[in-house]
Amino acid sequence: MLSALLGIGVVAAQAVPEDVGEPEAIETPSEDDTSSEAGAPEAGAPEDEVLEEITGPEIDFSRLDPCDLMEITPSPGRAGTREELHAHCEAEMDRYVDAREEAEAILATQPDSYAARYVLAYTLHRGDANHPRALFEMRQAMDSYLRRYGPDPRPGLPWRWHSEMLVEMILIESDLEHYEEQLALIETFNRLYSPHMVAERAWPLMKLRRFDDARTAAEMARSSGDGWQTELALNALCAVEFEAGDEARSYEACRAAMLLHGGNPASQSAVDFTNFAEAARSLFRLDEAEATLLTATEAQVSWYGNPYLEIAELYTREGRFIEALAMLREVHPYRMRRPAHVREADRNETRRALSAFYLAVGHSEEALAISSTARLNPDRRGHNSRDPMQDLALTALLDRAALRLQAAWTETDASGAPFLERVGLRGQALWWRTLGWSASREAARAIADDVRLVGIFQIGRARSAVLPPWLVGDLVQVLGGGVSTEAIRRSRLEDPRPGAAAYYDAFEAEAALESGDTARAYELARSAVANLPPAEALLSARASAISAEAAMQEGYPARALQAYDETFQVDPGLFVRMDLAVPVRIRSGGGAVANALRDIVSDSPRFSIGDIGLEVRATSDGVHGQVCLTASTGAELGCEEADREGDESADDFALRLARAFQRTVFSPRISLSAMDASSLDGANTSMRGSGLSDLMNDAF
Repeated sequence: MLSALLGIGVVAAQAVPEDVGEPEAIETPSEDDTSSEAGAPEAGAPEDEVLEEITGPEIDFSRLDPCDLMEITPSPGRAGTREELHAHCEAEMDRYVDAREEAEAILATQPDSYAARYVLAYTLHRGDANHPRALFEMRQAMDSYLRRYGPDPRPGLPWRWHSEMLVEMILIESDLEHYEEQLALIETFNRLYSPHMVAERAWPLMKLRRFDDARTAAEMARSSGDGWQTELALNALCAVEFEAGDEARSYEACRAAMLLHGGNPASQSAVDFTNFAEAARSLFRLDEAEATLLTATEAQVSWYGNPYLEIAELYTREGRFIEALAMLREVHPYRMRRPAHVREADRNETRRALSAFYLAVGHSEEALAISSTARLNPDRRGHNSRDPMQDLALTALLDRAALRLQAAWTETDASGAPFLERVGLRGQALWWRTLGWSASREAARAIADDVRLVGIFQIGRARSAVLPPWLVGDLVQVLGGGVSTEAIRRSRLEDPRPGAAAYYDAFEAEAALESGDTARAYELARSAVANLPPAEALLSARASAISAEAAMQEGYPARALQAYDETFQVDPGLFVRMDLAVPVRIRSGGGAVANALRDIVSDSPRFSIGDIGLEVRATSDGVHGQVCLTASTGAELGCEEADREGDESADDFALRLARAFQRTVFSPRISLSAMDASSLDGANTSMRGSGLSDLMNDAF
């Protein structure tokens, strides 16, 4: 997803009527005008009073509010009453509440005031992000202006109001994803005013998938010699080439845009850096993407795109959960630094990133709360390159994964529970899985055509840019092995990028396992593990889990146990997300509590009991209990211990300990060296207690 660098406001500030240049004078309004020139006295005032009002020595300009100065010195082409100009100034100073109240007060007595109507629309757009209402009011303002002065600007008329109405309507239409209307307004602006909007045409043309026209507009802007047009053109080409499927050209265009002003974060927008990082990711240059995104956090705030969010997604992908958490905590403060009307532009994108993070660290309730909200509240994508159906497919996949994770943990808790509680928990789990099936159907419908179905597997490219690689296996489960195998085959044939083959091996391995071809699944999965970049930790762990399951079914337990160990070291929660039962041997120390622990673990859907597997060791002296999971190498994968409380029965104590044990061994282990050591209790601990609830509250 590449973001737009909007600069229409700069053009508006410089705009003058096309045929006449800067007007030489502002015509004094006639008595029947509702607007009058700012600072002008009432009709018939003596000439010496005019001079005193404008230049009198009693005025201390250093103490005046900027909007009071605007009353005295209005811009050329902006005739208006003092009240209108003051309201306009308040809006431009981002004092939207005051501006709106002043505009509404004017309209209460002068409903035909185009200036007040413009200010009202401006505040609705910039202050409230109420784009439909803002567009309605701006059209009303334009109609009022045209009824009075006609469509052609000329000296002596308040043409600046007209030019700014056009510009604001262009921006609103873009926010509403009305690209044909946006292009028509740009054409009108270029016919009446200069300098022309040239590069500005490239983005809506790209969104309409008119790539050749978009390239032509961008190249015309580059050849103009204007610095700002060149900057906008490079930003547009960066996105155009990405959406057109030429990642190498997109990388070069994005790099040129970033380096146009030296790649200096102190003087450039973050969008220059986040776009280049996206281009680097599309070519699997993940280290370069990370370094660029870190630089982006030091750059000027971007209206569209959040570097902290993108780093968090990258760190989640790499299994660097503590660092991802630190970046996610910065997402909300960064958003609040934007202008009010664009703060909500990527709210749902934030929800998707948070939901994915919570899934990866095993927090099903938090993931589900966010993913269900995301499905109901899609973002507007007017300023980001992306097919909105990608968003729908991803939010549905995330919701499905969250629902299934919630069901899996509910089923786990049912093991060993008293009869009535067990029946209730299994009923809840069935309900979660039913809702998960519904989310699966929604995801499948979103990519039902051939282009989207093939494109969604092309990780990093325009048709799959928002899908985390480690979640693609869930899509394979939704589509089924046969459909997925054919789609992956076609995706592989269309994708010339070096390094892409390992990703397709991982995806096809899962499809082969779904189809029952365990030998091919194992072969492809081991190829993926060997060739994926080290940064693809979660995807590599998933390939290891596939190879483990395939090897176990093929009758190669030694290979399987090695692959199980690999997965546990990186992403132990994956077994719960994938509903895979881990083969284990149980060794019990004897006694009522230890035997109860053995029975609960044996009944758990998290484990498959046999003579070959990892080892679960349960011991208890009746007062203190401990359960541990040991790898095939003898290394400890996780332990949980507890003391019996008061008159707690042996069965209740065993159930409490067994539940805690399973949560511990199927949660990520975090090293003290990772980052936030103060929040951790030991060298290896789970994500519990790491401040995730604070993150939820901060973000929403």
